[in-house]
Amino acid sequence: MLYNPVAIFDSGVGSLSIVRELRKIIPAENILYFADKAHFPYGNKSHNALRTVMTGTVHYLEQYKPKLIIVASVTPSVQVLQETNSVSGIPLMGIKPPLEEASRLTKKQHIGIMGTTGTIRSKEFDSEIKKRVPQNIFISKFDASQVIELIEEGIHISDERRTYDAIIRMLGEGLDAKLDVMVLASTHLPFVRNYLANLMPGVKFLDSSRNVAKVVKRSLASRGMLKKTGSGRLEILVSDKRREFERTLHNMAIVQPVKEVFLTF
Repeated sequence: MLYNPVAIFDSGVGSLSIVRELRKIIPAENILYFADKAHFPYGNKSHNALRTVMTGTVHYLEQYKPKLIIVASVTPSVQVLQETNSVSGIPLMGIKPPLEEASRLTKKQHIGIMGTTGTIRSKEFDSEIKKRVPQNIFISKFDASQVIELIEEGIHISDERRTYDAIIRMLGEGLDAKLDVMVLASTHLPFVRNYLANLMPGVKFLDSSRNVAKVVKRSLASRGMLKKTGSGRLEILVSDKRREFERTLHNMAIVQPVKEVFLTF
């Protein structure tokens, strides 16, 4: 068992986009990555179901005595993080899509947001947008749930045609030529950034992964918990379909033992 890791979880491979940045920015820290495949996808769950999963997962991870826990999924971060914060003495950190940065960067006053059904349709996310995006900026939303499922299965690596087709269906007729910034409001979506860039060469794509890693470093440093020497280890847990998950990781050039754990919630 890792000693005092930084713990990070979501419902599958999405966390990896943040794990990669964490290993660059806090290389001395141990990282515990929990892929909760048993509850994939988070993006279509009800508010109550999400709260149950988040609470159960945080309590499960407490046994590792993490320095902090990152909820590496936008949907629960937006919908239930505040409620989940009260269930543990361990600091929890969620994912916030970079809406302010997108608002600063758009020259055409039109940004797009890609996310799960749960993110795109939630009233909590609408409230976030109203608070963080000026009213003069037009927003187009894109439900990326089907694309996220392909990424989770590793199809974006093995089947370009199917991946392009899914992205084109997602964009539909809603892609205005004036849109110049796209927020990737899911930790899965950075893995298809090359596909998106090919389809929308004039658009700038933003995600939260590097910003999250920087915030984690500042949080650890401010509490006197940041390790500055040594080389941290990575441990990966999965709650279901271990062999399938290992194949996906292998296809992503990640050769790492994976331990399957069994949840009771």
